[in-house]
This record gives sequence, structure tokens and C-alpha cells, in this order.
Amino acid sequence: MLNKPLPGSLYSSLYVRVASILVLIFLTMGFVYGFITYSVTNDYLQETTQQFNRELAKKLVGERAIVVDGQINRQALKQTFHDYMTVNPNIEIYLLDLDGKILSYSADPGKVKLESVSLEPIQSFFQGELLLGDDPRSFTIKKAFSVTHVPSEDNVEGYLYVVLRGEEYDQVNQALQDNYVIKYSLFSLFISLTIGLLLGLLLFYTITRRVRNLSLAMRDFTENGFSAYPTPSLVDKEHKDEIGYLAYSFDVMAEHTIAQLRKLEEQDKLRRELVANVSHDLRTPLASMLGYLETLSLKGENLDAESREKYLKIVSQHGKRLSRLVDDLFELAKFDAKEITPHKENFSFSEFIFDVVQKFQNRAEKNHVKLQLECPQEALLVYADIALIERAIDNLVGNAFNHTKENDVITISVIAQDKEVRIQVKDTGCGISEADLPKVFDRFYQAENKHRKGNHAGLGLAIVRRIVELHEREIYVSSKVGKGTQFCFSLLLNN
Repeated sequence: MLNKPLPGSLYSSLYVRVASILVLIFLTMGFVYGFITYSVTNDYLQETTQQFNRELAKKLVGERAIVVDGQINRQALKQTFHDYMTVNPNIEIYLLDLDGKILSYSADPGKVKLESVSLEPIQSFFQGELLLGDDPRSFTIKKAFSVTHVPSEDNVEGYLYVVLRGEEYDQVNQALQDNYVIKYSLFSLFISLTIGLLLGLLLFYTITRRVRNLSLAMRDFTENGFSAYPTPSLVDKEHKDEIGYLAYSFDVMAEHTIAQLRKLEEQDKLRRELVANVSHDLRTPLASMLGYLETLSLKGENLDAESREKYLKIVSQHGKRLSRLVDDLFELAKFDAKEITPHKENFSFSEFIFDVVQKFQNRAEKNHVKLQLECPQEALLVYADIALIERAIDNLVGNAFNHTKENDVITISVIAQDKEVRIQVKDTGCGISEADLPKVFDRFYQAENKHRKGNHAGLGLAIVRRIVELHEREIYVSSKVGKGTQFCFSLLLNN
């Protein structure tokens, strides 16, 4: 018997594992969601700012009189730098030459790290596209910008390049993001993920609870030695899903296992009975044989010829009885091991049954029993193993002789109906009680059948049933105590 702990302690159960995976998935989803949200929001703000301030550089040139009479007004440009550094630090203004080299700027000295700005985003901007451009304060960061030709589009000497989200804007924006995003966005994300996690854990619990109950049922089943059905409430077969199908399969397996164990226990009991009964059947004739042989050995010279012949005849009878018993046991063992296969052929059953009955006429006369055959005159062709069928009918007729007395009648009837022929062996002997009737084909029961008489092994009916089953048919018995017994089976006609 298995005596192992239930699979899945608190930290190794299926529910804890699934819950851990779910928590990990939700944390990963939260991190990815936060990262994507931050990135998308930042890009969205950049694009919105650039779209909204697209004409800012051009307006600065016009409103601040940076270009006068087609020439760049350096003084006005310098004043613009100063004013916007004081009034609107949100933007940074740069003057570029035609190669993108930075000539002057409004940013604090020493914070500009680039000497030039890439012209590719600037050319795309003039063509109507919105792209992020270089931030002179960083080697890697790209920002929204506005740009225009100076002094004019017809007389280009350089570009007025305006970074729309300057360093101070980034600092303020970062502070606001740290405050609002963490406080509100992440809080909202945490609440939604927590609710989703709790719902997921509840759902997983309802699923894994059924699996755990099924594992409890399996443990109980194994601890009970596979002989007692587990608690029905642990085996949930109502749900039509994979777990429900698993529970149904376990239920079928448990019932089949219990039935097989009971069958094995019954077979073991019957086997012990068989050994005891066969031992008795073997011991009795052996003891008689040894007794008579010992008498012949010790007193043979003092016995007359008639006595010696009598003793030898008794020894011979017991020897034949032993031989029949051993032959029946071997034959029945072959049937059980499926070593015997029927060799079917077409033959005339009318002629066959007549020959079989003739073999028992001398025995019937000797026992003063009437043996009669009822068979139609027309030829009845059947498809069967003639040797096995002869053995079956021999056993049935022999069994009838063992249960009849003087003046009883044994009738063998052959009846053709539809596409088969029915064979009945009926006697007017002692009969069998209704309680014992289901056991007549049980070889173990036959060894101690109280109705039988004579010296026979008691395995004949078990052999008959095996033969009929090999022909894919069934044999039936009916009987009443004091009125006789009738056996009946059928064979297929070959018309």
C-alpha cells in the first residue's frame, strides 16, 4: 500500500504554483504597461508640441525684427535670446548656418554640447513631416523643434532653430510626471491589477480545488488498498471540461479496479477450493489404489485368482478415474489459456448426433435408464468444430447419467429454427435447486456438488461452457428439484 503524503504541500501545491505564475504575469504586465504608457505619452506630447508650435520660428523672425532689409539683425537676435531666457525658458533658440553649425544660442553658456545640428530632420520639416531633431544639450536626446529660413526662404544664409521643450521644461515636466504619474496613473494601474489578480486567484482556486479534491480521492483510494471507493463528493464529474473528464475517467478506473480486485479475490478463493477438491479427488483413488496394491503385494500368494482379478479391476478403475481427472484439468487449463481454437467445418448434424447417442446405449442399458433421440430426418448442415461439439455433448449426456437413477429418461432433442439448430439434453433426474443453478458451470462448485453421484471429476460442464463460448454462442440451463434438468445451446445452420 502506498503511504505517501498528499502531493502539493502549501508551497508546492498546484494552486500556489499557478498563483505565483499569475502574480508574475501581472507584475510583468504592469511594468510593460507603465513603460509603454510613459513612452507613448512622451512621444505624444512631443508631437503635439511640435504641431502646435510649428510656425513659432517664423513668427519670431517676423515679430522680433530679427531680419531687417534682408539681413540678420544681430542685436534683435541677441535681445530675443535674452527675453526668451527670462520670460519663456520653455524654448531654446539657436542660429544655424547652412551646414547646421551652431552660430549662437539662447541657452546658458557651457551647457551646449553639440557644435552642429543634423539637417535631415530640418529638411523633412520643411517638406511637411514632423520629426524629432537634435537637442544641442545632449548627444542622444531628440526633441520637438520649429525652424525657419533666415534671413528669408529666397535668400537663405542659415536657420533659426527653436527647441520647443528645453532643459527647464524637462525638469518641470519630470517633476510633474513624478508627482502625477506615480500618484495617479500608477495608483490606478495598481488598483486595476490588484482587482484582476484577486479575480484570477479566485478563478484559479475554483479550478485547482477540483484538482486537489481529485488528488485527495486518489490518495484515499490508494490508502484503502484500491478496494474501497473514494468519497463521492471529492470526484466532481458534473463539469464537462478536461478536469471533469479526468474525474470521470478516474471514477471508471476505480470501479473497474474494485471489480477486478473482487474478481481476483473470488478467483483466489475458488482456486483454493479447486486445489482442495482436486486434492480430495486425487487422494481418494490414490489411497484406494495403494491399499489394494499393498494387499496384492503382501497377500498375493494367499489370494485366489478371483480375488486378485477383483483387486486389479478396482485398481484399474481408480487409475482411469485419475486419468480422466488429469485430462479434464489439462483441457480446462488449455481453454482458460486460449490455447484451443476451433477448426470449423460443414458437417451433417443429423448423422453426427445419431453416432454420439449410439455410444451411450450400452451405458443406458446397464444403468436401466431410457436414452432417446428426437431429431428431424432431413439433413442439417452446421458450421462448427466437430470434435469440440462431440466433446460438449458427451459431457452433457455423461452429466445426465450422473444425476439419474433407474427408470429415468434422458432425451436429446435437435430442433431446427430460423438459421440455427438447437440442441437440448434433458433428464428426469434429481434436478438442481434454484439457488445452486447459477453455479452449475463453475468448475470449483462442481467439485463438491451434492447432487452428483459416481466417480467423476466434476469439470465437464465448465468444459462445455468454454466450447460453446468458442463458437460464439451461449448455453442455458433450467432445472427443478425432483423433476430433472435441461441444458440447451445452439449452432448456426449452413443452408
